Amino acid sequence: MRARKNCSNPVAAAFLIAVSCALTLVPPAGKAGGPLLIGGPAYGIDGHPFIWDPAAMPIQYRTDVGPLASKLDGTVVVAGAAGIARVQATLQLWQDVPTASISFNNAGTIQSTGAFSDGDVSTVEEYDAVYWACIDGTQSPIVFDADGRLFEDLFGDATVIGMGGPCNLNPTTGYIVSGMVIMNGRWQDGVDSPSYYPVNYEMTAAEFDMGFAHEFGHFAGLDHSQINVNVLFQEPGACLAADLAGLPLMFPFYYCQARTTAGLPMLAPDDAAWISRLYPETVNAPPNQILYASRYGSIRGAILFSDGTTHVQGVNVVARDPANPRRIAVSVVAGYLFTGYPGQEVTGDSPGYALGSRNPLLYGAYEIPVPGGTYTVEVESVFEAFDGGSSVGPLSPPIPNPGANEFWDVNESATDSTAVKSNVSVSAGGVVSEINIILNGTLPRYDSFESALLWWHHASPALLREEDLLSLAHSS
Repeated sequence: MRARKNCSNPVAAAFLIAVSCALTLVPPAGKAGGPLLIGGPAYGIDGHPFIWDPAAMPIQYRTDVGPLASKLDGTVVVAGAAGIARVQATLQLWQDVPTASISFNNAGTIQSTGAFSDGDVSTVEEYDAVYWACIDGTQSPIVFDADGRLFEDLFGDATVIGMGGPCNLNPTTGYIVSGMVIMNGRWQDGVDSPSYYPVNYEMTAAEFDMGFAHEFGHFAGLDHSQINVNVLFQEPGACLAADLAGLPLMFPFYYCQARTTAGLPMLAPDDAAWISRLYPETVNAPPNQILYASRYGSIRGAILFSDGTTHVQGVNVVARDPANPRRIAVSVVAGYLFTGYPGQEVTGDSPGYALGSRNPLLYGAYEIPVPGGTYTVEVESVFEAFDGGSSVGPLSPPIPNPGANEFWDVNESATDSTAVKSNVSVSAGGVVSEINIILNGTLPRYDSFESALLWWHHASPALLREEDLLSLAHSS
């Protein structure tokens, strides 16, 4: 059996292709927009993100020894040793976040399994063998598809840069057991021929390393993030400096110039905040580590329909520093801990996703980790092209924001984007709760002849039989 994903970017032109799929190889996912996978009532810890066991650090991974990149004629462009060095360097970026307690260790070459025995994953049969070893939880492989043929054969798209994510989850402890990353070396083969078959785009080393780091974010348990989505309407490869500074590495599409080439750190504030939230540093170990609680607090609340009661799942929530709103921002999707699909109770023909909570209090709720300071809180639609392997949050396809895009105002609960934006103050180690945003201009959540006060809060019959209806009619 083969993993198959197609992550083409429907809005990108020319070489600007989807940076990745979140290669989620576990049961249908409760994806989050922040953390990648959320425990459900019978799988993992309900309402809690799946993470690697903090007590079992460092995370052990194994690497392909074949070339990272080669031409279609077999000429090696980037040798395996150089590829392994780049793996280690990009993993180190996540490990070096001072408020995060996460670490990685290269345990050696990908172990022989089934049809795979030569250390170089270069055929479909070898990939399948390694893939299933990851599914079984026996190893966490980093695969180099040197010439893009595996992406072409397995996933039907040789223009995807990379894929990554957990393979095996412990349904009792809520920990990730194994994960996998596969990178497409065709982007590093020195050939740039986008107009001829086979299509062969090229990236700089800095750009490709961003793809590496992005996939390792999924490997660690991070979902895609949406901040400064307006870059998709700017000049490709030449995004405005302020927007690029706040653009997450975990943004679903590769579109802008490389962050490091622009003099920016590889990780944006959103990336550092969420890896720290999943793996908070609790021991102030000098010289480089900082206690998570000494730098970060959080903003909590819910997004509501115009009735002021009913929660809205699937809209993006962004906290911005008003002094640097494009550069310093952290996001999450409302209802990120709730399942993306609870199942159809009326027909009973689907149990829904195994992952994601069914706790109604989490439907539409959000929590954003932010450094201590003052923030505005915005609500916006998840961009319509962020779907499938490029999705953001629990809903795929995403839903439009049912109301107007809005900003939190401490005096009026919510105003439109033309209003003065007031600040929400957060202290390091503190939590600011009840930052609830009531969307303006939504359609009635309930039927116009129905009162929300008449809602039954206990289980009601799925369907009334015809004789039940007749009985009710005669007794009225």
